[in-house]
Amino acid sequence: MRDDGPSVDDLNRFGGDTAYCPECGEKIWDQAEFCPRCRAHLGGHTVSQPPEAGAMQRRIVIAVTIALLIAFILYFVL
Repeated sequence: MRDDGPSVDDLNRFGGDTAYCPECGEKIWDQAEFCPRCRAHLGGHTVSQPPEAGAMQRRIVIAVTIALLIAFILYFVL
């Protein structure tokens, strides 16, 4: 019998740290060795936000950086 760690219900009941699989975004136990959904080997390395949230933050940072570079170039060229 395989033990995938606590279920999502257990995590909610006992208030464990919220962790997500960096590969598929599944909510998992923060000490999990393997993701129960995609079977990725985690070795206890999880992320605190779903991968989609991190991707959106990166897009915002890139967009703001590009806007600032354009504003800087327009200010000093014109």
